[in-house]
This record gives sequence, structure tokens and C-alpha cells, in this order.
Amino acid sequence: MRIKVSPEIICAPATPEGYSALAVIRVSGKGSFDLIERIMSLKTGRLRGTRRKLGIISENGEVIDEVIAFSWPAGRSYTGEEMVEITCHGVPEIVRRIMDVLLRHGAEKADKGEFTRRAFMSGKLNAIQIMALASIWNEGRETGNISGRFNRECEEFIVLIEKAKELLEGDIEFGESHLDSERTVIIKELSSLLKASEILVQRAGSIEAGQKVFLMGPFNSGKSTLFNILTGGKALVSDIPGTTRDGTRRNIEIRGRKIILCDTAGTGGKGLDLQASKAVLDEILEFDKVVWLSQDGKEKPPEELSRKSPEILEVASKCDLNPDSKQTFGDHSEIRKLSSVTGEGIPLIEEWISTSPGNMSLAGAVDRIVKHILKAEEFVIGDEFGIASEHLNEAEREIRSVLGKGENLTLSVERALSSMCVGK
Repeated sequence: MRIKVSPEIICAPATPEGYSALAVIRVSGKGSFDLIERIMSLKTGRLRGTRRKLGIISENGEVIDEVIAFSWPAGRSYTGEEMVEITCHGVPEIVRRIMDVLLRHGAEKADKGEFTRRAFMSGKLNAIQIMALASIWNEGRETGNISGRFNRECEEFIVLIEKAKELLEGDIEFGESHLDSERTVIIKELSSLLKASEILVQRAGSIEAGQKVFLMGPFNSGKSTLFNILTGGKALVSDIPGTTRDGTRRNIEIRGRKIILCDTAGTGGKGLDLQASKAVLDEILEFDKVVWLSQDGKEKPPEELSRKSPEILEVASKCDLNPDSKQTFGDHSEIRKLSSVTGEGIPLIEEWISTSPGNMSLAGAVDRIVKHILKAEEFVIGDEFGIASEHLNEAEREIRSVLGKGENLTLSVERALSSMCVGK
């Protein structure tokens, strides 16, 4: 999965909507200085460097507002690019009109987390810092402590890997045969690594943004009932179509994974129900998961949904009403049978929901590290020290990549960015 490439100049309000004493509009990208100098009628070069300038933004001769522009050159701004922040009066109409002027002069409105994405691309922030930053929006937690602690634990983990590798490689180079005593010492070191990896797994779960899971399907297919079972909540359940039109969502934890579970309106409706269903489709991103429920598995997911989400679990709901119902769609596509009455299928659905969210995620990277260490232990026991050493090398490469540019974490980065506001 590749990080998205955004347009040259982006802009967005960096303060909440509504009335306030002041509002801030953020502009970033090559050419930002020229753009702001134009709309404020400033001399060319007035905003070059780290500057501030009081001025007027007007439109067709009418003054919109008196503002202050603060500029940062490339390399010194939050995004790493040319960046200007316009401070104006916190009146929604003024903010809207200034945004309109910026868009007419060539800027484009930023997506969620777009400024932080640029900070990542320019190397101002790494993947772990972005995930920790996203936790402000998800859970209101302080970020420096999260990322700093995880980085320290990763560095300590690397030291343990290197110690185990030294023992292995020393024995390979100087030992004609692998003595039981030597094997015992190495296995002890690998056991220490496995204990340390348990801490990494827990920490990764606390840092990574929640996996968003949508419960979808036709009216009265059991979505809200399943939602209540998984969350322990009391979502409104009814046989009347449209009961869950506005949707409900909860932050929960299943088997150590953070999940944002979303109940949705039934598909196939008209009017407001159709609008609600379309709104859910618009919200789903390619890294989100969908549990598709239909009674007895009679209805397949819409093609539009299948195109948007590569991870769809098809569920034959209310199977207690028809124990002989088929378990497959078509020829080969397995589905899960579900009964919210008997509990059949619930553990399998929980397992699927909590499965590591993709290869290019922090959880996926940590899972791979654990598997390499387990393999190393297996090969040491089997007297294959050379292969064991290679698995430790792979584990070290994986964790160094996590601490570096995070090329193996692009899915986690995108999920974190999507949870931010447009001005961040």
C-alpha cells in the first residue's frame, strides 16, 4: 500500500468550526508564499523565511478581514514545506470566504491528516510518532510518552536480538558440534526475547489506531443484535426497517486489538434509508473491514462494496431458524454461520475481526517479529543454528524498519491519518 500523493498547495482551517476570538487557516506546499503575498497584496518576497505580516485579504474591492500571516520556510515548518498560517477573526463566514479565495487562487482543500502526511513524507515525523499523535483524537492520550517508550523498548529489543545472534554465530564459527549446554544458553536468550516481544505486542496494540469494522447487510439481518453481543451494549433492535438509520459505533477491544465497531443502516432501502446506506459506502476506506450479514447467506455484498473493501466476511445470520441452511455462496466462497441466540459463529467472527490488520501495519510487523523468534527457537532445538540466525536477522531488519522510515507500516500510517481532522 502506497502513501497517497497530494496536490502542490493545500489549505484547511486548523481551528474548530464555530465562533471564537481567532481562527487559523493553514496553507502548505511549494508556492504558498507567493499565493499568500498575492491575496494580501504584499511585496514579493515579504513572507520569505520565518516572518509575520499584518495585512488585508479582500475580494472585488471588499475587505474580508484584517489578518496576520505567519510563514515558515521549507525544512523549518511542521510539514517540512513552505507553510503559512493565517490568523483571522473566528467568524465562520470570514473563514469560509478566505478559504474560497485560497481555492480560487490555486490551492486545494486538504484531506484528513494531510498536513501530517506531508510531515511524514518529508521526514519530520516517523510512523510511530504519527500513530501516537493520532491517539490524541482516538483516546485523548499524551503522545510523547507513548512513542518515546515504544522506541526505547524497541532499542532494548534489538540489544537482546544482537546478544542472541552473537551466541549463535560464535557457536557456528568455533563449535564443531553444538553442545547441549550451549543450546540451553541460546534457548534461554530466545526465551527472554519472547517475553520482551509480548511487551511489544501489547505496546503496538496501544499505539495503533483502532481497526474500523462495519456491520452491514439487508434490513433485519441481525446487525444490531451482533453489535450488542460484541460490545455488550444496548443498541436499539427492531423488526421495523430504518431503526438503525443513523448508525451506532463503539470503541472496543477484542483479543487485544482495538476495534471501532460500526452498526449501519440496512441496504436496499429508499429515501432516507438509501441516503444512510450510501453515506456508509462513502466512509469505508480500503483498509477497513466489513462483516456482511444476510439471513441464511442468501444475499451477496453489493459490487460497489466489494470494490471498496478487500476484506469482507460473509455471514449467514439467524441460522438457528434454519439449521439446514447452506454454508457457501456459489462454488467456493466460504461463509460463517451465525446464531445470536445459540452463540454459534461468534468466536470465529471475533477471531476474524481481531486478526492482524494487514501486512503493512504495526501489528503485522510485530507479529512477524514474534514468528521469526519462534522459528529461531525451533531451529536451535533442531540443531540448525545457521537458519536460526537468519530468522533473528529478519526480526532485527523488521524492527529497525519500524524505528526508521516505517516503509512496512504504511497501512497503519494511513489509518492514523484518516482519524485526524482536516487541519492537522
